[in-house]
Amino acid sequence: MSVTLCLETLDQTVYEEMLSHTALGVDELAAKLDVEPDRIRDCLDRLFALQLVQASFEAPSRFTVVDPVLGMKRLLEQQHEELVRSHRQAAGSQQALIRILAGAGGGAQQADGVERLAGLDSVQGRLERLALEAGDEILTFMPGGPQSPASLEAAVRNDALVLQRGVAIRTIGLDSVRGDAATLRYTRALVGQGGEFRTAAALPTRMVVVDRTYALVPIDPADSRKGALFLSAPGMIAPLLALFEREWGAAVPLGSDPSDASYVPSEQERSLLALLAQGHTDESAAGQLHISARTARRIMAALIERLGARSRFEAGLRAARLGWV
Repeated sequence: MSVTLCLETLDQTVYEEMLSHTALGVDELAAKLDVEPDRIRDCLDRLFALQLVQASFEAPSRFTVVDPVLGMKRLLEQQHEELVRSHRQAAGSQQALIRILAGAGGGAQQADGVERLAGLDSVQGRLERLALEAGDEILTFMPGGPQSPASLEAAVRNDALVLQRGVAIRTIGLDSVRGDAATLRYTRALVGQGGEFRTAAALPTRMVVVDRTYALVPIDPADSRKGALFLSAPGMIAPLLALFEREWGAAVPLGSDPSDASYVPSEQERSLLALLAQGHTDESAAGQLHISARTARRIMAALIERLGARSRFEAGLRAARLGWV
């Protein structure tokens, strides 16, 4: 049975206390946090299931906290199959994962490669510097829905300067921006200058990754005004890159070719997609549709190309998002 990553507030508080005070036991944690010992035990059980704490080698009856970076790697492995099975469920898990990364820098003993940036001005200043210094690629989650026209106009100017230097830009927004005229103008300008923009039904919290080396994530995903964490440790960047690539693979391009957005698949194409989604092979699906297996493969290859997918699985996700199946 898979473990869903979902830390409650008390779980995270206990985890942070154990990071800062490694010698605390159940009774000491209960006294410090002013809660019943049984609630601490429940928290430790959940943290143990998520492999964020483990039995102490020196005192097997006690728990010891797992290094945050190692814990993130373990959690990412645990969540891999669940992320693949459900894109929407993945987005929720990813948001919780980023919350834990934020928590890794919140205790008295901050992990290497974590810098706290307090307030929006500090965050904006760092973003501008990163954009100026970027040499390869900027990856962004934009989960806030439609942006203001003024901010989008500023983004067009900034993106143009970045793209002129040969830096790639890949951005994922929410599906809701498809109905916003200002965002559509922005995406057309971005794509026209060589950038890429896709949308997804759900996204984790805002995130920016630059040159696969640095990342910014909010300290508190529920309140971006509190500032952000600037991450540079490779062990923290790697899982964020993996999360972005999974979301990118399932997201639907926006603004690259208006004819694709208006394309209506034939009944034969819809039926083939539905049969393949049910687990049929090319041969069995062809038999159901009374066509040859070669024809079924040709139709599927054309659909994969039209959807801009890299695999049948990715094509199936995009087709479902577009309402084709």
